[in-house]
Amino acid sequence: MAKFHGSLIGIEAKIEYHPVFEELGALYESWKRSAINWMQTEKLSESELEKRLQKKFNIQWAWADSIATEARTCLNQLKTAKKNYITKLELQIQAKTTATKKLITKLEKTLKLATKKGFPHTQSRNKFFHQLLGLKSKIHKIASLKQKLKKLKNTERLHICFGSQKLFNAQHNLAENGYKTRSGWSVDWRKKRSGRFLCVGKSQPGGGTMMKVFPLQEDGKYKLEIQLPRLLQDKYGQKILLEFSVSDRNGRYRATDLDYAINSLKPITVSIFRRENKQDNWYIHLSTYVQEIPVVHTRKNGCLGIDFNAESISVTYVKWDGNIEYARRNPV
Repeated sequence: MAKFHGSLIGIEAKIEYHPVFEELGALYESWKRSAINWMQTEKLSESELEKRLQKKFNIQWAWADSIATEARTCLNQLKTAKKNYITKLELQIQAKTTATKKLITKLEKTLKLATKKGFPHTQSRNKFFHQLLGLKSKIHKIASLKQKLKKLKNTERLHICFGSQKLFNAQHNLAENGYKTRSGWSVDWRKKRSGRFLCVGKSQPGGGTMMKVFPLQEDGKYKLEIQLPRLLQDKYGQKILLEFSVSDRNGRYRATDLDYAINSLKPITVSIFRRENKQDNWYIHLSTYVQEIPVVHTRKNGCLGIDFNAESISVTYVKWDGNIEYARRNPV
């Protein structure tokens, strides 16, 4: 049975920039794409995939574990999406087939009457031929949907376009999509397929392995410690330390929740990513757990009744023995 940590929450904040973000973001996403490919083509298990990643890219187990976890999650989502799409196509085929049968029956009756008495006027004849054309279109559409459904069911490999399909298709019509050269498109394509890396949290000090979070003395300040993959350590060192700030806002006790997770050794999954819609600034997203507040209720407390009306709100408190203790009508 999986260990229960509490209620999952997300905390997001802007983080100071470091040049390693660009390289690590591109490498991590590339490793993840390779992992998804290996899981599909070679049917690797998660543990086998972790070993392959460590050996192939010379990365620590914790990085490989995070990549394998994301690869498995991505494939599960693709399988669910495929199943849902198959169901959608089947429902579309069923609905269009039913509508087509009804139209055929209607056209048969119209044609039978027209054979005996002819069309009453030109408008009814034109309507009949228009419906015939519509019937042909429906039949072609059903055939197209059936072909698509058959192809989908027979396709074992699941496909996903990292970087968005819209941007991928833009390379075929550069000028129409605002690009003067293919190299300009390539820059955006590489940027879209990078700019993010993640490490799955663990129940230990700092809440993780490769990326750990610790509070600082300054109000609202936290320290992020990132242990870099081996191939980046010669250039940037074994670890880097960064600071970020988390403040409570809109009734959300974000700093309090994060402090609780750190002090209680809760796992903290850390994701660092670039926001293109915010001047390419980099952000940190922390997924962690907080203690659930139990709902305490007992008949000894009695009950409270509230009635919302157009011009007033009525409140009544009934004691445990059924007697009314308090009743008031408050105008809005």
